Amino acid sequence: MNRKKLWQLFSVSLRYASPQVTEKARKKGYSSKKMNRYLISQFLWVAVLFLVLYGGMMLTVNFSQMPGFFTMYLGLFAILAITQGISVIYNIFFESRDLSAYLPLPFSQGEIFIAKILVVMLNVVPYCLPLLALFIITGIQSRVFLPLAIVLGFVAFLFLTGSLLFIGALIVLGLTRTKVFQQHKKAAITALMMISTVGAVAGVLLLQGSGAATLVADRTALPFFLPIYWALKQPATVLGLVGWLLVIGVFTFLAFVIQKGFLPKLYEQLTEISSSNQVTRRRSKLNRNFSQQLRSYNLQLLKEPNLLMQVLSSSVLMPVIILISMGFNLMGEVSNLPDKFVGVAFVLGIFLSYLMTNQNSFVANLISLDGPNYEFILSLPIEKKAYLKQKFLIGWGIQALLVTIMILVAGIIIVSQPLLIFGSLLGGIFGSLIFSLFFFARDYRLLMTNWTNITQLFSRGGGSIVLAMGIFGGMLVGGILITVYAMAVNAFDFAPLNLFVLGGVLLIGCGIILYFKTQFWNKLDTLSWRRRIALGKKAVKD
Repeated sequence: MNRKKLWQLFSVSLRYASPQVTEKARKKGYSSKKMNRYLISQFLWVAVLFLVLYGGMMLTVNFSQMPGFFTMYLGLFAILAITQGISVIYNIFFESRDLSAYLPLPFSQGEIFIAKILVVMLNVVPYCLPLLALFIITGIQSRVFLPLAIVLGFVAFLFLTGSLLFIGALIVLGLTRTKVFQQHKKAAITALMMISTVGAVAGVLLLQGSGAATLVADRTALPFFLPIYWALKQPATVLGLVGWLLVIGVFTFLAFVIQKGFLPKLYEQLTEISSSNQVTRRRSKLNRNFSQQLRSYNLQLLKEPNLLMQVLSSSVLMPVIILISMGFNLMGEVSNLPDKFVGVAFVLGIFLSYLMTNQNSFVANLISLDGPNYEFILSLPIEKKAYLKQKFLIGWGIQALLVTIMILVAGIIIVSQPLLIFGSLLGGIFGSLIFSLFFFARDYRLLMTNWTNITQLFSRGGGSIVLAMGIFGGMLVGGILITVYAMAVNAFDFAPLNLFVLGGVLLIGCGIILYFKTQFWNKLDTLSWRRRIALGKKAVKD
């Protein structure tokens, strides 16, 4: 295989893996080589972050005596890796639409597949790197010779990562061959993304649900991950050799299935999917007024699979993980909280709405999702302010619904006091209004109607770095404020304190709403289309 050609294919696919980072590098004027180094460095930083954070957490568990927790950690990160892999594999193999450029060039199907799967590895490996730490730590704790433990951990990591990539590829490539996918492409991809995301959340639930007993007792091991445990804990025994045979055998079998079952028809499959334009037959709905038609149009904009995946991962998945982690760790302490903590619950609802409303949310991209249609819609007999208000109400309604569902589920499972849940609901709805106003106005200020990939919208105003800083900074500040407030409720008379704090929060929130009313909504063009035409005719006469 020609390494030079493989590198060229790898460089092209690398740009499709993270379009927002690629666009930022282009704006900085990076050359091809410098851009490759820049893009790869972004993945390396994420990998180091995951390795340090989760590797440090694993040092507190003796995995040599707890195979159950070993398999639980392994299962969790395997689910996260497959979830990320499915999204990236679909983007790189099908959404890149670069196959037509390769057809006249001397590239084999194997070279194209390997180049694309290497880029997928860059995206998936950061989610797998904690497993490298897990494998090495387990070997060392089992008193395996240190150099051998490191080598065996690294080899097992390579085979497992390869197997997870192959599983993700088989899911995507197998799904795209079905008639259901070909007939309902967007719905199928959306369902796949949602299922994989739910799987990731379920993995976190299982892990956190057993986390409280980490230092006391082991949990039931997951049988299908035990061979890796045998291979690392006792590599020189018969059981360890059986483990290695199974690990290598699974990897070889998956590679064989892809090589024989998919690579021979990869060109045809990618060409068919990439060039197909799904034709959707819509039933005409009678007796709908113009406002109802616009509402239906705006809801149709939200069916983009990549948009749904980004919203699920950044606006839903992260808060779910945080709530689950906090909930299981504090369940015994907060399950019987008195009603005097209703103010804390209200502030907690606002904090949750902050976590769930960001630049990747529906409401933060709803205007730009119009694309080229935006100018056309504004030329219709409808006021801009009225049209944008309708968009905002849809976006805010979705955000409020997501926050409501999150609070109800978390409240019923963790707290179960009706008054506290009600207080959190009010705070969540109020907070979602404030943050929806901010991000909706931000979308209007950074309006982009010429985007070609949905990820370009998410890179506006700083991209993923600003998003990460906002989430973690908000978690730090919010956590401190809520903790101080809760301690104050215990230390002082709660009625005056709650009135003072809630009055201040409501005053600040209403001030923000008033600010956006005067500085955003009132500055929109409120002239009706008839008035604009009349003024235009008058100007012509003058």
